[in-house]
Amino acid sequence: MTETQAIFANDVEDGDSGVEPGDASSVSNIEVGSLVEIRRSSIYAHGVVLGHSYMNGRMWHLSLISTGEVIQHVESDVYIEVPRIADRDLALRAGTSATPMDRTETNARVEILKYLREAEREINKAFMVIGRKNAALYPHVRAKHPDEWGSVSLSQAAKLVCDYRPESWPTLFATHKYIMGRPIEFVPHMQSQRLALTYDVRPENHVVKLQRVVDMVRQRSPELEAFIEKARGLILTAREKANESWDEPPSRVVVKDVTFSTDDRTILDVLHLALRRTRNTCIDPFSGVVTSIIKRIGLHAHKMVDDVYLRQFLIEMGEMAPWEDIVTQRKELNLDLTLDEESQRTRDEHALVQRSLSLLRPSRAKGKQPLGPEDFYDRDPVEHLRHDFGSLPVYVIDDVSAEELDDGLSVEPVLNEPGSAWIHVHIADPTVILPPTHIISEAARRMGSSAYFIHRTWPMLPPSLTHDRLSLGSHSRKGEPEPVLTFSFKINAEGNMVDYDVKAGLIRNVKRVDYDSVDRLLGNGGVQFGYPFGAPQTPEISHVPVLESKDVENMRLMDDLTRKFRQRNRQTLNPFVFSAPSGTLVATAKPIRGAPTTPAWNASYYRGFPNLTYQVYSQKTMERGSRLLVADCMKTASRVASRWFAAKGVPMLRRSARPPIALEDNRDIERLIARMDEDGFVDHTELLQTKLHIPPVEYILKPGMHWSMGIPEGEGYVRVTSPLRRYNDLVAHWQIKDVLLRPKASTRPFTPGWLTTYATEVLEYEKLWKHSDRSHRMQWTLMYIKRFLDHPNPPSDRVDPLQSLSAYITESGRKRDLLTNVFQCHIPSLGLPATIITPRTTDIPVGQYVNVRIKDIQVGLKALFMVELCGA
Repeated sequence: MTETQAIFANDVEDGDSGVEPGDASSVSNIEVGSLVEIRRSSIYAHGVVLGHSYMNGRMWHLSLISTGEVIQHVESDVYIEVPRIADRDLALRAGTSATPMDRTETNARVEILKYLREAEREINKAFMVIGRKNAALYPHVRAKHPDEWGSVSLSQAAKLVCDYRPESWPTLFATHKYIMGRPIEFVPHMQSQRLALTYDVRPENHVVKLQRVVDMVRQRSPELEAFIEKARGLILTAREKANESWDEPPSRVVVKDVTFSTDDRTILDVLHLALRRTRNTCIDPFSGVVTSIIKRIGLHAHKMVDDVYLRQFLIEMGEMAPWEDIVTQRKELNLDLTLDEESQRTRDEHALVQRSLSLLRPSRAKGKQPLGPEDFYDRDPVEHLRHDFGSLPVYVIDDVSAEELDDGLSVEPVLNEPGSAWIHVHIADPTVILPPTHIISEAARRMGSSAYFIHRTWPMLPPSLTHDRLSLGSHSRKGEPEPVLTFSFKINAEGNMVDYDVKAGLIRNVKRVDYDSVDRLLGNGGVQFGYPFGAPQTPEISHVPVLESKDVENMRLMDDLTRKFRQRNRQTLNPFVFSAPSGTLVATAKPIRGAPTTPAWNASYYRGFPNLTYQVYSQKTMERGSRLLVADCMKTASRVASRWFAAKGVPMLRRSARPPIALEDNRDIERLIARMDEDGFVDHTELLQTKLHIPPVEYILKPGMHWSMGIPEGEGYVRVTSPLRRYNDLVAHWQIKDVLLRPKASTRPFTPGWLTTYATEVLEYEKLWKHSDRSHRMQWTLMYIKRFLDHPNPPSDRVDPLQSLSAYITESGRKRDLLTNVFQCHIPSLGLPATIITPRTTDIPVGQYVNVRIKDIQVGLKALFMVELCGA
């Protein structure tokens, strides 16, 4: 393997050892025969795609580059492409092995290399044209405000830097090369540059400050020397205070007699900017100045200054809290990092809600005036259609700490049909007031969903609207009926769904109760979390209303019916489910305050750390008792919605997942089915030892299969149960309301074309939030473990779960360097993925358990957990 081949094969963009099957894109969108540019850091090459290979849950691409090498790379390495530069049949004849297997493959590769080298000549010609014009792109595309980011598309940039055929593919490739050569000014799209073909443009002040600090470093300026001397004193003080306050609650102490000059602040601002996630396929313009400054301070002994040491430096300078979350600072998440009580965005949202409420005029509802961007519905659009459920008890079952209450359950036995009953799933109805045209709705679409993190929650809808008007219980507290959308299904004594309905409703008898209380009432055990570092000292207070014997009877009936339906449902597709234990932290109180979001002119240091509980759970341990009851009802409501839309002939997006595909031995699936437990779960290690391709989730218009949920082809699954926290559910609610109001209409608010376009948007959001959530939890759990290990005076009686760790191998070993291999593994007791570093001669089969000990923990832009074999 050549050096170039090794770089691309071993370093996956944003590689995550916790990736589950189906997470990564498993279906290639890059055609065989396409011309592509692939990049890793300063190394880039042009190639022609010869084929694809599915390994370790990832889709790999194999491309022939102009040196004659076949490079194995992932899709995110591709920055730009031209489809069908070479004939598909020719590309397929070239084979995908490192060297040609026969004369046919050799001849095909020679022919492709002719196309490739001609393409590179055309790109170089276009690049020379750009050079001769000598146009400066950055001044034309930067944002008007010096502190704001801008953006520019590749086609826009090409027209600005080249007059000759700016729309041609050689010019676009050359323009891309021009932009990528200016990392101080431009940043490629974080998630999918190839699809977006859009670049972020750095704010003018960022560029100016970076250049200023670069000049300071080059000239060894007196201002930089003064900063370095000041930093040494602050770091030593911070280390002393951190050790003496290890077990204290978190706090920030301002050092009033130490101030930062303007030059100090510029240096610190640049170091903050350097701690921003960038693609590891790009050159980092900050790395040189960061390394120079931190090394010259001389208090960090490690030879390599990376993001891990930069983070620690900013903590010890008082610029970041030791518990500061890095993931939620990512630009692409666009989260308001200021606490709600200090946030201008939150104040603006609240003012918008109040303005919209003040504009409500019920008399106007009779007219035909179009709604403006700040107009709520003046009157409930389906008020005349609502079914009143009267005094029927509705049980809102959720966590004690739940902030947005979306759903409630009720049950009605069917007279003269013993064992049969209707279960009603009542969903909060924000569309009673919120139209799709409102500014709040548009903001919800941009966010996609509420964001739940260990230290803080960012709701999709303004809390002042949700808590006062939309969340279930908000009307009951005022003695008013609750508007809901109700998804009902009738289950007979044999566990079959024999009828269903969707209606707008009113509920009047809401009873909130938490999961644990329901489990105690039903005596079904409930969920048992793992607490490797000890159980929480202050258990959450339960929500137990005054429940009558009839309430307990109702809950038992719902539990029994959903269990029968689940068992009957499993007979349709008999899907298996795997679940690896996951680790997370639970905060005693949220939000957890970090460093100020505006620059501080006085130095500071931090004491203590937040009170957190380490918790391990899995899908298997979570889907029990009342949690399983509620989850089953929500899934069934989504099935009802899909059936209802299909029966009405109305378009809507369905969440669909195809069954797994055996890549080598068809009996692999049969073996897994034979090893399922009664709830359909298979051991994760069993799954890893099979060669399966698990197709990714997709959003489609037709009622497709959702194999893992046991939903057959032709039924489908439409998400409708969380409109307070998912925009996709809001869309479904608006579409349902339109059908209820205009049952015979030929057009709908959301057309098939709009929904198909939106499906891509939903998948991108889901991928972004899922990856961010996993990175966030990895960062926090490793912060917790590292802090446990580094305790200066650990209590003699503390529980130490790190003394004896067992892990199972999740991926085959691969070469790390000349002397070592790396294996990916999972540690069930901690619920964490890790990397094992072994000698080159070590070979461990996937799925095998090994005993390991901690080798290193790194918390930077990405958290890394490295272990080694015991006895190694």
